[in-house]
Amino acid sequence: MDKKNKNYNSLEGKFLIASPNITDPRFYQTLIYMISDSTAGSMGVIVNKPAINLDLKNIFYNIREFNIKEKQEYKVHYGGPVEFDKGFILHSNDYDSNEEKTILKNNLVLSSNKKILEDLFSGKGPSKFIVLMGYSGWSSNQLAEELKQNSWLIADLDKKILFSKNYGLKWKNALKIVGLKEENLKSFKFSNYSGSA
Repeated sequence: MDKKNKNYNSLEGKFLIASPNITDPRFYQTLIYMISDSTAGSMGVIVNKPAINLDLKNIFYNIREFNIKEKQEYKVHYGGPVEFDKGFILHSNDYDSNEEKTILKNNLVLSSNKKILEDLFSGKGPSKFIVLMGYSGWSSNQLAEELKQNSWLIADLDKKILFSKNYGLKWKNALKIVGLKEENLKSFKFSNYSGSA
């Protein structure tokens, strides 16, 4: 909860689902997990857009020093357009290290250090995780305005959807949480005015 404004209804720990109104290719049919949300600004990561032909082995030059298990592939996701040179791992809390990390809602953790990469490659990492490059960010009140324009739908987190390997279905399955089916979206009008979706 936003400590500065007790009336602020934070979306931290929720899903943000792109509505059909969004045509921006960076956010078209995206599913975002909200890392933080307050009156000062918001941060989330897109969890359903793996980068094409890119996994961790393509990114790290010193990968040979890691003990890599056979046939392991760790898809790298496009987390958003902000700081695309920064990597993150969103993961379950069944993995612990002394490295710096951010404890999130829903028993999730956000890590960004070499140790977790080493442990992922050696099979000692968290049981569930998503590798991300970049994040999505909103300045103060920017997300609130986008919500008023019905650009986003809000849903409670579903961990099965979050960590699903079937990336193409994540957005569609998240829509089902809020009672929408993809086949109905074509005939469903999303008004650009608040409260009239």
